[in-house]
Amino acid sequence: MSMIVCSIIACSSYKEKKEKERKNHKAYVNYLISRNIDTIKANDLDFYDDFFEFKKQQKNHFLLNHKYLKTNKVYVYQGDKVITFCVYADNGELYIAEINKKRDVFLEDPENGKIKLSERVNLISLGIFELENNTIKNTRYEKTLRKQWYDCNVGIVKQDTITIVEDYRTNKYGSYKKKWLTKTLKTNYNLIYQPDLKATKFKNEFGFDSYFIEGSFNFERDMKEEKMLELINSREY
Repeated sequence: MSMIVCSIIACSSYKEKKEKERKNHKAYVNYLISRNIDTIKANDLDFYDDFFEFKKQQKNHFLLNHKYLKTNKVYVYQGDKVITFCVYADNGELYIAEINKKRDVFLEDPENGKIKLSERVNLISLGIFELENNTIKNTRYEKTLRKQWYDCNVGIVKQDTITIVEDYRTNKYGSYKKKWLTKTLKTNYNLIYQPDLKATKFKNEFGFDSYFIEGSFNFERDMKEEKMLELINSREY
């Protein structure tokens, strides 16, 4: 049985690779035609570097002009213990940083419904993402001391909000295709756009593009925790 399963997986991967190559070649031919270049050049790839740069510019333009996605801006998810900062950059990479909600030196105490960062926070590249209509997917590599794997999150982009609705394993980094026979985890949490946080691009110590953020963001109250505190304070001794 295991040999049959492996054979099916290998066949599926091969078909997927060939289909991707076919679509890429067709796009390259169309690029040559749009530049009045003889399509016989398609096989020797003389203009492929120009084509690659053209694709990058197209992707960059699409991301910067999307109706809802705030490209190069800061989204924030405030969990129970950790605050996550995200920047979906115009180069197709997702940059993040995580800060402990209650014990981190980067956070000042909430004031007038806002929390200010006491100093700049550097983000790291988590992985790459793709955007189709209003559906956004990001793929990333995860590793612990005992294992490693590839994940994909699926989100819906709306005005000022990205709602992450699914999470599943993939076969490799850069793939958005669900790994065969793995389960899809249904999720429902929101990344909220924070206009008072500013993201600035810089070169990190390895020479790669990255971002740091500064400013303040709206404090999301933990209503469950507040109700619990109200109950404790209302007790009669």
